[in-house]
Amino acid sequence: MEVHHHSHTARKKWTHYFWEFLMLFLAVFCGFLAEYQLEHKIEKDRERQFIQTMVADLKSDTAQLAEIISYEHRREIMVDSMIELLSRSDYKKFGSEIYYYARSLTRPRYFFPNDRTIQQLKNSGSLRMIRNLAVSDSIMFYDQQLRSLMFIYEDERIIREAFRDITGSVFNGKVMYSMFGPLVFKRPGGFPDLFIDNQESINKVISTAQYLKSLINAIRIRQENLQFIARDLIAFLQNEYGLK
Repeated sequence: MEVHHHSHTARKKWTHYFWEFLMLFLAVFCGFLAEYQLEHKIEKDRERQFIQTMVADLKSDTAQLAEIISYEHRREIMVDSMIELLSRSDYKKFGSEIYYYARSLTRPRYFFPNDRTIQQLKNSGSLRMIRNLAVSDSIMFYDQQLRSLMFIYEDERIIREAFRDITGSVFNGKVMYSMFGPLVFKRPGGFPDLFIDNQESINKVISTAQYLKSLINAIRIRQENLQFIARDLIAFLQNEYGLK
């Protein structure tokens, strides 16, 4: 009877399995590190891009604010000039100037911030990419001051409409219409009279105008403050991220 001998494979030592496990672990771990490093670099690059566009937005805001602040200052002067002339006993001699100031005060110039980056950071959850807490806090503070300015515009609009209604009943509509221009109002010729010429009506115009001035002044102060914060934030971001 034939006897069959079975071949036996030598058992691998435990150290062999250990090295196989170690090599597999190192391969997975190195892959994880590479992926993490790549993701970290992508987020760092996106953070820098956000900061670059933020600086561009702030520069746009400061340029626009510089023009509007100057315009608001002129509006304040117009209110003072109109009230001064209406308060004189011979105010009828200055009808052209009074009409010009009253008409010009009804045309505001709004500030439209370039807030594309702030909105993207807030709405997409990308604010977490700004790892520097001082930077993210500074950006959010600017956004807070920006919203504060937008809020007071509504108060100014309400008083401006009240002023427009009063001047519409006290001033001559035909003269007002003759002053219309696409960019600026034209001064009327001669010495146009008021439509309702009495002290009570004039007092209403003056009273509403001084309320309007207080809001114009408050807006200008907030605009100047926002402009200062924006310039300071630009310098801070450029320094933190090595931007020009």
